[in-house]
Amino acid sequence: MAWNLLQWWRTDRAYAQAAALLRAGKPAEAAKAFDQVIAAYPRHARAHAQRALALAAAGHVGEAVRAARRAAELAPDNHAPLLFLGQIHYDAGQLEEARKAFSAALRLDPDNRLVKAYLGLTLLAMGRTREGAELLRPHLLDANEGLEARVLTLAETYLWARRDEARPLESQLTPDEGGRESRPAGLGARLASAIRTAFAWPLARLQGRARAKLLEAEEAMSLRDFQRAAAALAEAEMAGADPVDIALGLAEVHLEAGNARAAAEQVARLPAEVRQQPEVAALVGAALFEAGRYEEAREPLATAARRFTREFLPCYYRGMCEIALGRPQAAREWFLRAVQRLNPHLAQKRLEEMLRVAGEKAQGQA
Repeated sequence: MAWNLLQWWRTDRAYAQAAALLRAGKPAEAAKAFDQVIAAYPRHARAHAQRALALAAAGHVGEAVRAARRAAELAPDNHAPLLFLGQIHYDAGQLEEARKAFSAALRLDPDNRLVKAYLGLTLLAMGRTREGAELLRPHLLDANEGLEARVLTLAETYLWARRDEARPLESQLTPDEGGRESRPAGLGARLASAIRTAFAWPLARLQGRARAKLLEAEEAMSLRDFQRAAAALAEAEMAGADPVDIALGLAEVHLEAGNARAAAEQVARLPAEVRQQPEVAALVGAALFEAGRYEEAREPLATAARRFTREFLPCYYRGMCEIALGRPQAAREWFLRAVQRLNPHLAQKRLEEMLRVAGEKAQGQA
């Protein structure tokens, strides 16, 4: 009896270590660790199920499917192995097999909201838009991050192929959520500008023409007067202002004004060591992405994402680079990071945009 208890303790400890490896992003090592658990207890259904996820993450889809099916055989009344099986098939693009697995999981647990959402997502991916949306929509806000990342990947892939008809994410966000302010400056901003001008400009002029023009550019940007901001920065450069400050300022001006190519030209003026600074990398990545230089935008956006661990936008736009380059699996990993951070329900917003575009196309074809 004591020996059996010791064996169980060792097995549970080995299972916990394997699960920790999977959470740490080491799926190949995790799969081997789960093998050790299964060698000790071949009927350990949870170990088979988690091994299936590890194998799938390591790119061994066939083995992952077999492991998930074995887990389902060992726990025939549990919906979880079938849910995992459906996820593995879905991520591999095997949509009909995914649909069958999620449907089977739902028969075991008819009230499971996550299973309903995954089945809805699969139907949506299969082009069964109305059925899929009816299942997915009610449960998306209660979903886990893995589902949200998959929804975001599906929606952005669909919208990217129809980007002439689709709104960008920023048009769905408020400025507080990370969207760009598109309205003219309000009375409060203009009053604050007037006060700063009255008190700060005389001091700036004492510091020289370059400093005064930089302050003028800052004021113009606060009022969204991009033309005046660019002109002030050009005068500041002629007056001897730091070229790095000028390039950064002009890049921001052009990006906000919607002139992505000019913004990319300005970030190209920056020294390499400046472009690699996390605070600058976000601007560099955004400018390159908007200019359609997706491969070049990947690394600066990753640099910004590593530094700003609570902000979703660098991860989101890195994921969008992967979508633009035709790499949806890589995109999903970055979207997963984006939805794990403080974000304004990205998956829900982009799903609604996808359904809007799909609905307009369906009406046009009717």
